[in-house]
Amino acid sequence: MTEVEGARSAGKTWCVVLVLVALIGVGFAVALAVWPDLLSLGSGRIVGQVSIAPQEAAQAGGQWRVVSQWQAAGEMQDAGNIYLVEFKAIPGWEAPAPVVLKKGEAGGRVEGVYIPAPFAEQTILTCTGASTLAGRLAPELAQLYLRQSGADEVKVVPGAGADEFSVQGIFFAAKEIRKIEIQGRGTQFGFMALKDGQCDVALAAHKLSPVDARSMGADAITGESEHRLGMDAVSVVVHRDNPVKALTLEQVGKIFAGEITNWEQVGGPSAKINVFALKDTFATRGFFESVFLGSRPISPDAREVDVQSQLPEFVARDLWGIGFCSITLAGPCREMPLKANADSEAVLPGPESIRALTYPASRSMYLYVRGDSKNVYAQEFVKLCLSGAGQGLVGKFGFVTLGELAGSAAAETHVSGAQQAASNLPSIFRPGAPSVLKAPAISGPLPRLVQFDGEVVPNEARKAVLQEYLDGVYGAERLPIVFRFQSSSLEPDAQAMQDIGRVAALMKEPANAAKAVILVGFSDSVGEYASNLAVAVKRAEVVADKLRAKGLRNITVLAAGEEEAVEPNESRIGRERNRRVEIWLK
Repeated sequence: MTEVEGARSAGKTWCVVLVLVALIGVGFAVALAVWPDLLSLGSGRIVGQVSIAPQEAAQAGGQWRVVSQWQAAGEMQDAGNIYLVEFKAIPGWEAPAPVVLKKGEAGGRVEGVYIPAPFAEQTILTCTGASTLAGRLAPELAQLYLRQSGADEVKVVPGAGADEFSVQGIFFAAKEIRKIEIQGRGTQFGFMALKDGQCDVALAAHKLSPVDARSMGADAITGESEHRLGMDAVSVVVHRDNPVKALTLEQVGKIFAGEITNWEQVGGPSAKINVFALKDTFATRGFFESVFLGSRPISPDAREVDVQSQLPEFVARDLWGIGFCSITLAGPCREMPLKANADSEAVLPGPESIRALTYPASRSMYLYVRGDSKNVYAQEFVKLCLSGAGQGLVGKFGFVTLGELAGSAAAETHVSGAQQAASNLPSIFRPGAPSVLKAPAISGPLPRLVQFDGEVVPNEARKAVLQEYLDGVYGAERLPIVFRFQSSSLEPDAQAMQDIGRVAALMKEPANAAKAVILVGFSDSVGEYASNLAVAVKRAEVVADKLRAKGLRNITVLAAGEEEAVEPNESRIGRERNRRVEIWLK
């Protein structure tokens, strides 16, 4: 009996073992069907070693795997189990062809050699000009453009010069490399390249002159060629520990002309002033000279610097140094507040003072495209630069963007001369209510007026013009917008047309519905005083007509003509900036 029970127990044990073995076999078969590369495990593995070459391809993500050949239902290949060693496709490389492995070829060695994929290279855009833009902002805008164009990878390759770059967008699917070349050799170099067809977009720190525009040909420069990118200012920079609190425009001019050579002469300690200046090939230097020096040259004792970004670095290391540069590069230094004269308030270059042109060395930055250009990338690039995304980068790098109205309220700007009277707002002011108040009567000497034809304008005539202007804007608030015009024309430029649209939208807001718009025209001082006053009225009327066409009705037109110049009329740039229309709300 015991033997029978033992035999039964042994039989049960063997049944359990057989069931377990069967289950393991079924599980392995299922696993093998799902993961055929399990055959590569152990000493009988199908693949002994797989190498990937070259090393750059392995680092870029090159991989391999073993897979079974797919077969149709009910079919059986005589070769039995066939396996493939496949290689992963990676950007920039052509993957090796799959390697066929048959049963019985266990432990084989496979080498997968990736080949660099041939990419077509194309320069789609060339941007040349102002180093202020080319050094930092333009490469960032180029990267943004290529990414938005669908580039899988974007990289910046430095060129031979300090402000030269090749921004490359790699498109893996199309096997293309699209390049945007950037050269920052100066605004005038950009204009020359645009004229000769050597660049698609000219980067400019000032407007293209009518003479240069005509030299490019009849259809080269049109109303659609000029695009204002943003605003900049040229800062006077000193060491952070320099004790001098502010300088007048006259003092700055004398320092850089070599007429003031010691800090003691401007209220500082007795120490020699070390002047740093950009080379005369830079538009920034030309602009600085026109604002501060007039016809005087920069002192021959000044140390000239041929890379703009290096100038503030030199000043930052010299306790008694002084120089000038774009506000976007002034970080290592202290920006010196400037005063129109000894009795006026000092002004720092900031968004509000630059927009309102109360900082004396404010300037606009431009992009120029030929009117006869067939390069679609150029127009797309400019459009991106003026878009919200592009303007975001403009602001990121320290420039003043064009898309803000400073909350539509008059900024706390510092004005000089006769405008100080107009800035004294009454303590209680109901927007839209007619003002019966008059500006304080003008007293004391008037600012000097430069007349190129030698005309002597009677003070009484000037006071009458100024008083009417000041009475008209008294109790009003000035918007930080200035309308400018195409060269030798009464037609507003492209930026002015955009600003007209923004003002029209602003005035349709409920908070502004009852306010009146006051437009004030200004001119340069070339020609007769009375004629310039009439031209200034016409400019303001042109803007008024554009606003009326957009539905605005409560508009008053005034003119100050040659008065309240924002720049010296001795320079071309100064005269262009003085030909303007300002806007006030009341």
